[in-house]
Amino acid sequence: MNDSLYNTDVEIGLRCLFILKELNPISCSLERLLYLDYLSLYIEEINSEAANLHPQYPLQSIEIIEKQQLLKKSILKFAYKGLVDVVNDVDLSFQCNANTLWLLADIENEYSSHLTKNIKLAIQATLQKTDSEVKNMILSKAADSINKFNGFYPFTEED
Repeated sequence: MNDSLYNTDVEIGLRCLFILKELNPISCSLERLLYLDYLSLYIEEINSEAANLHPQYPLQSIEIIEKQQLLKKSILKFAYKGLVDVVNDVDLSFQCNANTLWLLADIENEYSSHLTKNIKLAIQATLQKTDSEVKNMILSKAADSINKFNGFYPFTEED
């Protein structure tokens, strides 16, 4: 049994609730939630004056692909429990509701404050962009971040 809270549907779902709270009353597509979640963790990719929530590592942009199904599972679980509203069940758009606000009202700690700050910055940076533009923005920054880690590993392949 996995007792970890990290990278679970609960952790990702809670971050999505924080995102939907900050977007309120605007609804959000599943794809946009995925991108905003990623950017809230790695905000330095789009704002060098902000601080990442999670440490950078080589090929971190793979998280977009890796977490896509887990994020979908988690937000649907939270929707089933009534913690978010499904605005469009064809395209899977979600919106904050009174239960979202109620649940998040008492979560006050350093992590949630930092997360909220990063979410606001991510929303501000992407508000006028399409989902495709946001995805391209993230992936273009991924190539730059790979270069940061050149020489990170002490071993090289032998010819």
